[in-house]
Amino acid sequence: MKRISFLAMMLTVFVVPQVVVGQDDERTPFDAEKVAATGKTAKAFAPKGWVVEEEIKADVTGDAMDDLVIKLIEDKPKKEDEMVDRNRVLVIAAGDGKGSFSKRAVSDTVLQCTACGGAFYGVMDAPANVTVEKGVIIINQDHGSRWVTDTTLRFRYDQQPEMFILIGYDYASRDRAAGDIASESTNYLTGKRITEITKSKRTTKKTTVVEKMRYSLEQVDAMDMESEATQRLGLD
Repeated sequence: MKRISFLAMMLTVFVVPQVVVGQDDERTPFDAEKVAATGKTAKAFAPKGWVVEEEIKADVTGDAMDDLVIKLIEDKPKKEDEMVDRNRVLVIAAGDGKGSFSKRAVSDTVLQCTACGGAFYGVMDAPANVTVEKGVIIINQDHGSRWVTDTTLRFRYDQQPEMFILIGYDYASRDRAAGDIASESTNYLTGKRITEITKSKRTTKKTTVVEKMRYSLEQVDAMDMESEATQRLGLD
């Protein structure tokens, strides 16, 4: 399968969004093999040099048993009034109902780094918010400066071929000064994309048909996907 791409755009004080510096193309790929195959706690899935930033217990595999959705973050000391760039990794481990969990998916390309917030967050850690609603894993994150970009990825477990697939992607970029907004919402299950452009308080809306794709969590790159959306909306 082709790999989905999304470039994390960090927007400057100019009217046109610019590429963000932080999680760049030269980042060292995370070795998923370093994540333990099984464990009884979220901490057991954090390899050397990484710690658990957040964990969620919820049924995401549809078997009525709690699973673990884990955000890992590089184990680097946080310094006051100074940005420390730390990458993040998402790990999903399926529960057996008896207190043990087994690794199902690992991705180092869906969560933004702590230094990827741009001027909008300054020295504060950029967020990588992960929630679970009705078995769907939802990742929401934003970044920027005058222009702020907000994205949401949605993944749902598919028993055949046993992988977490991308079912939806929302992108919105807004000019905090002028109030202009460009957004799109893509549903990969229905194959529909809704695009809205608000400029000078006038909004245009259209619906287009897109290919129904089955991208796995491991294939999705949030930075590249954002780049593609930015180009489609004419913001690059």
